Amino acid sequence: MSALSSPGPRRPSSKAHLTLLVVTLAALLLLSAPAQAGRRDHRPPVFAGLKSATTCIPGPIGGGSSSSYHLAWDPAKDNVTPSAKIVYEIYQATKPGGEDFSTPTYTTAPGVTSFDTPQLPSDRSFYFVVRARDRAGNEDSNTIEREGQNLCV
Repeated sequence: MSALSSPGPRRPSSKAHLTLLVVTLAALLLLSAPAQAGRRDHRPPVFAGLKSATTCIPGPIGGGSSSSYHLAWDPAKDNVTPSAKIVYEIYQATKPGGEDFSTPTYTTAPGVTSFDTPQLPSDRSFYFVVRARDRAGNEDSNTIEREGQNLCV
């Protein structure tokens, strides 16, 4: 070979070839992702609200005794978040309509459809509203309130 002739086209190294392959596959995955994945979720879950709030306080109700309330609801549905990933914000008040919706009293683990409150004084009435929140932070705005009911009187 003379000094003026060229050795021919260069083949990419195996490392460069692998990098090109990874970049191509990543681009294909991004282009083939569902359209919904790139869209922000702005819709709150569809939720029917709290179904029941019950306790059992046997005998005379007086100062010094306490009881836990069992709250129950059907699962919410959402256009993006699976029901198993929806959390529930629980608002508690001591008078009808007294819930402060800016701060939940309790928050559940994802996917649960019931909650037991900590011990609450048995000589007071309690009112509850439960709202569903999806993974994007959208919360439904239901105001379905249930007064705690003592099933043992």
